[in-house]
Amino acid sequence: MRITEVRIHHLSGKLKERFGWSLNWTTERHATLVEVVTDEGLSGWGDGGWGGDRLIQHPEIVIGRSPFEAEAIFEELRGPGGFQERSRPSTAGGLDVALWDLMGQALGMPVWRLLGRAYRNRVQPYCTTMYRKDWPDLAKGLAQEASRWKTLGYRVIKMKIGYGPEIDLEIVKAVRAAIGPTTGLAVDSNCAYDAGTAAWLGKQLEAYGLLWWEEPLLANDYQGYARLRQAFSIPLASGESMATDDLITQYLQPRLVDILQPDIEHVGFTGGRRLANLAWLNHVRLIPHNWGTAIRTVGELHWCAVMPPLTEALAGPPVMFEFDRTEHPFRDAVVQDRVDIDSDGLLAVPEGPGLGVRVERDAVEQFRKSLTVIV
Repeated sequence: MRITEVRIHHLSGKLKERFGWSLNWTTERHATLVEVVTDEGLSGWGDGGWGGDRLIQHPEIVIGRSPFEAEAIFEELRGPGGFQERSRPSTAGGLDVALWDLMGQALGMPVWRLLGRAYRNRVQPYCTTMYRKDWPDLAKGLAQEASRWKTLGYRVIKMKIGYGPEIDLEIVKAVRAAIGPTTGLAVDSNCAYDAGTAAWLGKQLEAYGLLWWEEPLLANDYQGYARLRQAFSIPLASGESMATDDLITQYLQPRLVDILQPDIEHVGFTGGRRLANLAWLNHVRLIPHNWGTAIRTVGELHWCAVMPPLTEALAGPPVMFEFDRTEHPFRDAVVQDRVDIDSDGLLAVPEGPGLGVRVERDAVEQFRKSLTVIV
């Protein structure tokens, strides 16, 4: 089986209602779907990076090769100097996922079986919503929304902060009061603060029993994160925008954060497998970031299925990943299979070959704004 074509589907769709976070507002959602076509009629799918200019300039890195060379392709798509950085267009997590999808289909096995031992067949998601909307009272609006998600069965909810310390304290207090002490609550400020402000705010937020604080600082403010580790007790989380190499050298090896949050969009299954093992060896929790379509979500389910437990304790920290529930015009439409929590608030890991979901091509074409084909 040989790869004959790589198709990059660039999707976009308008929102009914805008939402915002500490950095910006958005009125639409975007995604990049990677389809890898073979001479045996199989197509593999991923969601995220695809190699960009490097693949366009060197299509032979992929075209004509076997999908079973996925790990070699992952390495050869590195940028100049052999280092893989998120900012360089060679990051190809979506392409890597598509290749593993093809391997699974060819062998009639789910990807998780190829990745290693499955420690679980259901994964606990944390619900990401709680963005800023055009409410007259932000605290009241967020509290009401949080209550709805709790009622729907989510055990952990993440909300956005980063609007200034006074506002952050007000809205976190309101949401905690609305959901009570037993529902997990995490916060994400999208790199809004400097280390001094974050150190002060973190001490005030300790009272609300937060599971983690995501990106209080810029991801590359490594000295700032080291300072915050000593400033308050809330676990620190970061890593969504970083590639495999930086995650290992800057976060994992020095144990700079308590929770690593890579996105399969950047690291793929090849990098993700390395990160899972190194996180376990360094005693760091790994909770993947996820801001894509249902194709990315099922990829992260396969990944989470094989993550080794951090401890052997009966009540050890659960393996979780991000489950985006904000408005999205095509997130769920691009697959034919329902991806949602069960009555226990968990997501089942697919059992079918490859990723185990069927892509809805009509929806891909409906929301596709452009198509890049590499042959």
